[in-house]
Amino acid sequence: MAAVGLLTAALPTGPAGVVAGVMVGAGTAVATPLAFAHLAGTAPPERLGQTMGAAEIGRELGDAGGPLLVGVVAAAVGLGGGLAALAIILGSVAVVNTGRSRR
Repeated sequence: MAAVGLLTAALPTGPAGVVAGVMVGAGTAVATPLAFAHLAGTAPPERLGQTMGAAEIGRELGDAGGPLLVGVVAAAVGLGGGLAALAIILGSVAVVNTGRSRR
């Protein structure tokens, strides 16, 4: 859903921005509780608080840093470029983390 939202936001029309926001928000609304439930279910009981706290800090940094990143890049090259930069970073993080979880 996030990928479709990012692609939709690159379109030049106003309503596409609304659709993009809804798609990205819906994807986040589904992924966040699932990710936190997975962490809670797989973390060792003695480290549950530390694990959940670290995950929350990461989420909050993303909430604060994502719009700043998109805004800075969008000011320089346009909204499509800002969203593309975000997509590249998110995709890279996903690939790196997928490789780590297989080890």
